[in-house]
Parts: sequence; structure tokens; C-alpha cells
Amino acid sequence: MDTFIVTGGNRGLGFEIARHLASDPETQVIIAARNLDHGREAARRIGSNAWVRELDLADRDSVDRFTATWEGPIAGLVNNAGVQFADATHFTNEGVEETFAVNHLNALRLTVGMERWLEGGRVMFVGSGTHNPDHPTASRFGFRGERFESIANCAEGLGSSARPGQLGKDRYATTKFLNLVTTVELARRYDSTRILFFCLDPGLMPGTDLARTAPGFLRFGWYYVLPALARILPDSSTPDRSGRAGAELLKANRAALRHGGIYTYRRELSKRVIDRVFDPEIGRQVVDDSLEMLGARNIGDPGNTRTG
Repeated sequence: MDTFIVTGGNRGLGFEIARHLASDPETQVIIAARNLDHGREAARRIGSNAWVRELDLADRDSVDRFTATWEGPIAGLVNNAGVQFADATHFTNEGVEETFAVNHLNALRLTVGMERWLEGGRVMFVGSGTHNPDHPTASRFGFRGERFESIANCAEGLGSSARPGQLGKDRYATTKFLNLVTTVELARRYDSTRILFFCLDPGLMPGTDLARTAPGFLRFGWYYVLPALARILPDSSTPDRSGRAGAELLKANRAALRHGGIYTYRRELSKRVIDRVFDPEIGRQVVDDSLEMLGARNIGDPGNTRTG
């Protein structure tokens, strides 16, 4: 039986990925959730081949407990959990800005910690078109694209004087840029037969919990107005549609996938990824500096440049 781990699998996109994966009776899905009660309810809704384990990606120790106690091969790890704050700046107990910690740094920590169980498996990061300043839909919602300068700057919260709502969008877009860059760079460092890395851009998905810290009038539009418009907005989808695409990519024939590929909810390679994502120097900087911040050893084979 294949085992897949989905972080943040108790709601939104993560839940739909887990649900579609679990529709195969030969698949076991582990929902890695911060709130065990919510995770258990999600597992109950999915069925008998879904289980829950505690994982708080804002807590470095929680990630280490998860990886230290895991046993058994993993067919796929889905780094889906993500946050966006519109109200204020939040820091973890380690003093790291929380959007960066959850969306990028501790997702990488989890991947590194599970490396030995992922032999022959695959890892899917979740990206976003918000990283692109010219994205036709994200730009309409105030996203200015990624603002990456350095990993240290990200950990500090970008050091911007922008208002909280705009800063929250900038941080989110930047961490999604880091997810894309990390996908491409890890594909440079690993042979695809060892671990296959790729990324899903699920599109804009109105109605998810991403706007839960936004002001009331914005939450109303996100939850009740925009879902009706999703079909006509460019690169817009639903959690069900994008979740199904993610599950199908995770179960697809390895030969049909591009190592380091960034896929849309149509299961096609995205054409909206900015060039900086593929810059080898940025890739080395992001992964090496993140690993240094984690106190982790180097991973993969930095000399490996294979992409297929």
C-alpha cells in the first residue's frame, strides 16, 4: 500500500488532495495537522484509509518529533500547509516570521527529515501565481509579486514599511516563490529515480481559509462573492479541481512527469513562472542559506544537474 503525507490536509486544497488520493483503496493518506481534532474530523470524512498525525509547521520541535518518530516508506510528501496574515506580523518561538517558517523553512525541514523514507518516492510543493508581479488575476487582488532579497530578510519579515495587509501579501508571494525555487533546485540536486520533485500551482481558489485574517468586508467577498466568479477569472480554480489535479500528479507514471516541473491545475506545465525561479544562483542561495538556518546538512548531490 502506498503512503502519502499531506500537510495541512484537514481543510481546503490539502483536504481535497488527501480525499482524491484516498479514493484509491490501495493508498493510505496521513493528514499532518496542527489541530488533531480537526485532523480526525477530516480523516473521518475521507474514510478508513485516512489517518491523522500531529504536525505544527510553525514549531521546529514539532517538525523534529514528526520526522524522528516516522517509520516506513513514503510514496509521496505533499508540502501543502500554508498561512497568510493580513492583521499583523507573527513570529514563531524561534523568532522567525511565521509565514516564512510555515510556508517554506519548516516545509524544507520536514523534507530533509523524511529524506531516507522518500527513496523512490516524490515530493510535491505547492506554489502560487502570486509570485509573478504580472499575473493577470493575482495583481488585481493587490499582489505585487515576490520580494526576495535574502533568506535572512525573509526570516525577519521582509523589513518593509508597507501596511500589514500589503505586507502579508508580499510575504505570502515571496514564500511561494521560495517553494518554486526550492522545487527546481532540489531537482538539480537529486536524481529523479531517487526522489522526484515537482510543484503544483493550484490557481486562485476563493472560499479557502487563506483570507481568514483579512478584514471583515474582504472575508465576505472572498467567501461569498468570488467563488461565483472563479469560472471567469484567469487561472482560477476550486479546491476540488486543484486537489484532483494534485492527486493525479502524485499517482502519475514517473516517466510522464518533469523533474522540477511546475504544474497548473490543468496538469500542464505553467507558463506564468518568472525567470528568477530558474536562476541557478538564486536556487543555490535559497536552499543553502535555508539549510544553514535550519542547522541541517547539505542534501542531495549539488553536482547533479540532471533534470529528468
